[in-house]
Amino acid sequence: MYDPETANLLRSAPALDGIDPVTIPQLLTSHYAKIVSARLGGESDQEESGSWSLEKIADTYETIASIHSVREIKKSSAFVAASAQQVISRKELLESERPPVESNVDIARVSPSLAAVLLFLAAEQYADAHEAASNIRIDITKQEYCSYIISQHVIDLGRGDLTKIVERANVWRQQFPPGSISNDVEAIAIRAMMNHLAFGIEELAKLLLEPNFQQREMPRVTFNRVLDLAAERKIIFGEERIDYTYPGIRHLASLLLLMFDGISGSALANVPPPIGADPTFWNNWISYRAKKFPYIWHNHRKALDRFFHFSGVSSVLVLPTGAGKTTVSSIKIASVLAQGKKVVFLAPTHALVDQLTNDLSEMFPSELLGSSVSSDFDLLLKMDIALPEIEVMTPERCLAIISFSPDSFEDVGLLVFDECHLLSPEAGKIRRALDGMLCVLGFNEIAPQADMLFLSAMIKNGDEFAKWIEELTGRQCLNIELLWKPSRQARGVVIYNNEELEQVKRNAIGIQNKQNLEKGKVAKALRSPSKKELNVQPHVLWGLQHNWLDTKNNKAICNFTKLIDENVFLNGVLRNGKVALQPNANSVAAQIATICAKTNMKTIVFVNQKQHACSLASEISHKFSAQIDITEKEQKLWNALAIETGGLEHSILHKPTVAVPHNASMLKLERELAESMYRRDNGARVIVATPTLAQGLNLPAQMAVLAGDKRASADGGGRESLASHELLNAAARAGRAGHLANGIVLLIPDPVISFSSGSSLTPIVVEKLQSLIPEDDRCVVITDPLTEILDRISVGDVLDRDVLYMVNRVASLDDNESSNESSLKLRRSFAAYKAKQSNNFEEFNLKINTLLNLTDSKGREESDIALSALASQSGLPIDTILLLKSRVESEPQHLPISVDGWVRWLVQWLKENQQVRALLLDDVKRSMLGAVGKSKDAEILDEDLDTICEGISSWIKGKPIRDIEVSLGGEPYATAITKQQCPQARELISNVIPRSFSFIMGLITRVVVEVAPFSVNPLLNTEMIESLSTAVRLGYDSVEKLNFALANPHLLSRVVVHLEFDKMKV
Repeated sequence: MYDPETANLLRSAPALDGIDPVTIPQLLTSHYAKIVSARLGGESDQEESGSWSLEKIADTYETIASIHSVREIKKSSAFVAASAQQVISRKELLESERPPVESNVDIARVSPSLAAVLLFLAAEQYADAHEAASNIRIDITKQEYCSYIISQHVIDLGRGDLTKIVERANVWRQQFPPGSISNDVEAIAIRAMMNHLAFGIEELAKLLLEPNFQQREMPRVTFNRVLDLAAERKIIFGEERIDYTYPGIRHLASLLLLMFDGISGSALANVPPPIGADPTFWNNWISYRAKKFPYIWHNHRKALDRFFHFSGVSSVLVLPTGAGKTTVSSIKIASVLAQGKKVVFLAPTHALVDQLTNDLSEMFPSELLGSSVSSDFDLLLKMDIALPEIEVMTPERCLAIISFSPDSFEDVGLLVFDECHLLSPEAGKIRRALDGMLCVLGFNEIAPQADMLFLSAMIKNGDEFAKWIEELTGRQCLNIELLWKPSRQARGVVIYNNEELEQVKRNAIGIQNKQNLEKGKVAKALRSPSKKELNVQPHVLWGLQHNWLDTKNNKAICNFTKLIDENVFLNGVLRNGKVALQPNANSVAAQIATICAKTNMKTIVFVNQKQHACSLASEISHKFSAQIDITEKEQKLWNALAIETGGLEHSILHKPTVAVPHNASMLKLERELAESMYRRDNGARVIVATPTLAQGLNLPAQMAVLAGDKRASADGGGRESLASHELLNAAARAGRAGHLANGIVLLIPDPVISFSSGSSLTPIVVEKLQSLIPEDDRCVVITDPLTEILDRISVGDVLDRDVLYMVNRVASLDDNESSNESSLKLRRSFAAYKAKQSNNFEEFNLKINTLLNLTDSKGREESDIALSALASQSGLPIDTILLLKSRVESEPQHLPISVDGWVRWLVQWLKENQQVRALLLDDVKRSMLGAVGKSKDAEILDEDLDTICEGISSWIKGKPIRDIEVSLGGEPYATAITKQQCPQARELISNVIPRSFSFIMGLITRVVVEVAPFSVNPLLNTEMIESLSTAVRLGYDSVEKLNFALANPHLLSRVVVHLEFDKMKV
């Protein structure tokens, strides 16, 4: 549950008689796992008998934290005490036996819930403090008014809502409730000391919010003053004795002092402007951010201490998922913006691009930035369109902009590459990695003075990668590994009792044989009555610490709990007369998620097919129906979605439900609605997604259920295991800093695993748990995909599609380049660096020469430089570009003058040239066939292109999704729900258009601008030509509509934009 650094903090607490601090992490994890099982109905959390109860641990270590003189012991003891108190609070909530509300502070005591927040802050565990703040209960009738105010102050301290403290400070002393002021001497003394403590908290809030706050020691002085006042000291027989006249007040003062020492040095407002930064912009941004995120996590301080945010410094930042990669990168971004430079932020998926655009827009609002954070990358293809201060895009799109509009990067001072471990090629996914590496090389070529910031949770060879970036840029590149996590997960695998499994298999075979006799026929498959016997009790095997597997001593630090108080059905097949069990992962996950929903636990379920996300969400919602209210913002989204789809019956989301899907087939409106409903406390309780979208989900979840760790292989040849980084990314969705400090992860493994009482864990069980709780999350060694390309060439595989793509990318007719070098500087690549380090550069150099020789054999002598460069930039053969140019030049006076006309022109060209069609459409061939309702293994025919053309035409003319489905030959009015949801239109919109047609339209723009037929065709509009790619991608058939859409972002639907534009024109 605890990462190594956090576990070491717990273990560094002082040992006590009967408590070995080494066991504290596993003790707390064990309690937490039992609470989870108890909440799901599995088993109760009966505390084992012993001298140290959780309450006693919490009280004892709280006392140590408040009185000990050694800072590190105070900090570790504070964390132990607060963590124990947090477990107690969860148990009370589970048992519905929370004690009645009492005064949080009085003469004798400080409530444990209030103390827990201050203790977490003292230990610099801000995510825990945020969660603990919700456990403080306040009843103004049960406590003195100053105690009520202090309670509110402490809640806001825990949540980082310091502006509320400052605002409250200005009014609360004039708002004492009538009759609440007593003139009793003791009451006056208590009120005076509490007022003083409240003032100290208010001064602390100002210190944390204001960059130039002067009286930085005022809170400490104030708390110390009360500490002295709250106890009377006497000298008796030469010894000092303390009579604790007001022990509750004194204890609160000591906790506030402890907290002050923990967080006073963590203020974001304390970070001075970097060298060369505009102080005004910097301080304005710091002040803005501090209002929402006033504390710098201690892992981020380590990066700041190494000056990663200074100009001229690049970095590789390795942080666990959920450890604030975007937050820490925002400081570097602010530094770059404060120096008048711009930022390009790369993310691997469109879902993550959307997420980051929203996150960065919140971090850098337009009133501070001067422009909005943008993800409209293809607008940069238009003339006179400047790059905004922050542009978010995928690496593939960035490479396209580098190729087609390199001048756009003139003022860029920083490239941020999120999830940069994806630079390393995976099986079947070399193209994405190749584009990523070419993007890095190309960016450095056109913006050599810009810094680079690489972010990942998974990189294993960060130091090596950083040294390459240092060599590439000629400037410092830091490798910063910040392995602390602000939130944590208890992780376990679903497992079954082996004796029970064997029994149900015997039962199933018995019924199978009986049925065979009765029916006089031996069934080849397991009969339905036999399947009903495969009904078993699930358990969970929990790993109790990050290094749970002690191979040296052949010991596993883990425990078993019963998962839920009901059985689950497994699947089974007949093999050689015996029953082979299968995990039935989706059904089991649905059953677990339904129970979680009923107990109000926010849950994410990961499934391995996008259609399963929809069916499973529907199944869960049918099993547990609850009223989900709609917010005003969501109502606008629902209204827009109904218009966009042509009716909610055509949406994947029909109405607010307990469980919502989240997959790549969903429209952006649908994803926004699903996320919004799930994010709310009173909204959806379950979201069902695919692992590939895990990187784009930044949502609070108490439980993450991984429904299987295998999927159908990409080549259709059976099943393959999910990659390590996919499992870990999905697992990290449970618990999110700022929302939930702790979460639970359950893996339903494939195959079914089992345990036997009194026996050791089997190798397969160890393997499955180890996949969830590895020794280290850093599991990806970045390699250069160029190495794989060179290896393929060296074995003669020169017709490989990826090889041809690379050859076309490298090809260039720039006479200024050496014949042995390309503009992509391949001899400065990561592959080249690794070859040098391993003394293999000579061999590498020979391979590069072979690659360059392939480019020389392309026969480019007769082509012009501009088109050759376009071929190189796009990765297409020069022959294809020349064919496109020839087509444009053949009829300049008859070229289309509308977006729709160009779509039809393009389709006609593709129909006329089989070779061009194969080349340009191969990557989306399966999607195109899906869009026209054909088998994805078929061939694309001319009539299919005509159908696609009608679909795109409907898209850009503002037709709803239902009508686009009809134009593609779909059946949106059929009784089958899957057909009603317009699967063909979704394939067109989510894959065919963005991955192919908008890209080709960008090529057309470049070629037409190069040919310049405007004089012979005066109706041909330059702006329209430059807008082709954007217009097709976003769904508009004119420049005017596109500009209207961009100027009115409050119009949430493409169809609405068309309707409103038509109204305006009338």
